[in-house]
Amino acid sequence: MKKNFIYLLLAFAMLNVAKVKAQVYVAKVSKDSLNILTERLAALKASQKIQELKIEEAKEEAEVEKLRIKLLEANDKAKDAASKSNKTTQKLGEGTVDSKETDKLAKKAKSSMEDSQKALDKYNKQIGVVEKLRVEIQTEERKAGYKKPNIVFGY
Repeated sequence: MKKNFIYLLLAFAMLNVAKVKAQVYVAKVSKDSLNILTERLAALKASQKIQELKIEEAKEEAEVEKLRIKLLEANDKAKDAASKSNKTTQKLGEGTVDSKETDKLAKKAKSSMEDSQKALDKYNKQIGVVEKLRVEIQTEERKAGYKKPNIVFGY
């Protein structure tokens, strides 16, 4: 009987201890490691921002290439129109060309030149956008260089 009483008392004590332990919170992360994790998170966010800027820069560079091709095409059209207009004005001296045709070719050359200038302006503007992104990337990389967290392993 005493044996049963001891076992019953021991079981009762174990249940009470388990209930008390279940209600106590034991932190698995110290304050130092919390600061390290916060710094790592900040470094990851900075790295993510840099990567997003690089992706945006790549998109803008693709746009620059498209504009460069359009600029080359516009320049070719302007050169062709200018050479046709020049040939026509030379023929005008000989008296074999109609003045309406000359005016038409001159207007075409002028509009081609304006299109070429617009394409050049767009191209230069897009290059400015890419350069601005590159400066921003360099700035963010410098900022991220200062945020490298010290890694401490505590056992």
